[in-house]
Amino acid sequence: MAKPTTLQILPKIQALEDYLNNMEMIPATHTYRNAVILALLSKALTVSRSICALVDAGFPAEAFALSRTLIEIYFSVRYIGNKDTEARAKKYVDYHARVRQEWQNIIKKYYPDKPLAEIHLDDDILATAKEFKSKAHWTGQGGQAQMMALEEDSVELDDQGKPAKSEFDYDAIYFWTSHYVHATVAGIEAHAIEPGTVFRVRARNWIDTGRGDDAAFNVVATLQKIVIRACRAMNEEQPDVLKEMQDLISEVANEAAGDEQST
Repeated sequence: MAKPTTLQILPKIQALEDYLNNMEMIPATHTYRNAVILALLSKALTVSRSICALVDAGFPAEAFALSRTLIEIYFSVRYIGNKDTEARAKKYVDYHARVRQEWQNIIKKYYPDKPLAEIHLDDDILATAKEFKSKAHWTGQGGQAQMMALEEDSVELDDQGKPAKSEFDYDAIYFWTSHYVHATVAGIEAHAIEPGTVFRVRARNWIDTGRGDDAAFNVVATLQKIVIRACRAMNEEQPDVLKEMQDLISEVANEAAGDEQST
C-alpha cells in the first residue's frame, strides 16, 4: 500500500511554516493561549522535519518512535484548546516551576557541595510547583495522555452524533509507537536474531522497513490534526495546505479499502 513520501510531506511542512511566519503574530504578553499554542506548533513542525530526516537516512523504526512525540503534542493541543483554554495554557506554562524544583532536588541529592544560593528558587516558584503532585504530568493528573485523548470534544461530533474523542489515537497509534520509544520486546524484533544464528547488529533490519511508511503517515495525519486544533484555539483561519494533506490521507485510505475488497 502506498504511503505519503517525504518528498510529498516536506513541501507541506514548509507551507505550514510559511503560513505561520507570514502571520507575523506577536502573542499578547498578558495571556498564555497563543504563546503556548504557537510554541507547540513550532515544535510539531520541527519534529515532523526530524522524522522525515530519519526516514531518508534509513532509520525507519527510530522515525516511527519519534512520531509518538507528535501524538503527544496533538493530545496537549487538543486538551488546551478544547475548553478553559487560557487556564489550561497557563497550567502548561506553570509546570515549568515543578520541573525547576525537580532539578533542584536532583542537584541537592547528587551534588551536595553545590552552594544553595546557586540553586535557590523564589517562594512564588515553589508555591506554583506545589500545584503539581507529579513531576511527570503537566495537567496534574495521572494517566495524562489517556485523559487528554478521551476528553469529550466541545466542537466535533463522532458518527453517532456524540462528542468526539481521540480514542483510536490513544488505544492504537500511541500504544504502537510507545513500543519503539521504550524499546520493549515488541519494538526490537529487527535486532533479535533467530535461534542458533550468529549475532549481528541490525541482523533483521528488514523487519523495520515498513515503519518508515508508518512514520510518514503519522506525520501527515497527526500534524494536520494539530494545526486544525491549534488554529481553532487561536481563532485563526485554517491554512489551505491542509486540504492537500487530507488528500494524501484519503489516497492511502482509498487504496487500503481497495486492497481489502480484492482479498
